[in-house]
Amino acid sequence: MSHVFHQLYYHFTWGTHNRGPLIDRNWRPGFLKILREEVHKKEGILIRCNAMPDHVHLLVRLPPTIKISEFVGQVKGASAFRSNRETKPRFKLKWQDGYGVVSLRKEEVESVSRYIDRQEELHHKKKLSKLLECLKAV
Repeated sequence: MSHVFHQLYYHFTWGTHNRGPLIDRNWRPGFLKILREEVHKKEGILIRCNAMPDHVHLLVRLPPTIKISEFVGQVKGASAFRSNRETKPRFKLKWQDGYGVVSLRKEEVESVSRYIDRQEELHHKKKLSKLLECLKAV
């Protein structure tokens, strides 16, 4: 068996249905726990995750055998399904179609991790990265 070297880092972002504020602060820790578990089940290595009321950030390392679109689709589906059953949100958690993804170099992982950790502060100060928020260019 041959050895394969890889450093494949991906930052994913996806929003709630109609970008509604469906991710409540009270059950967000439970949702993030579910998200971490689902990444692990799908053979991803979680680096960071966080959520705002209307979107999710996920930074992972994936092996080259995993199809990116299948990975994120499965994580999105399973996290919404489990959250609706386990956290019992006031409004049913549904995702918008699609997602944003950016590949990263290893040297960028630390700064993107900090960005994900500081989501509330950065949104409050309106100091957002168009690339990492997957916002359309103006």
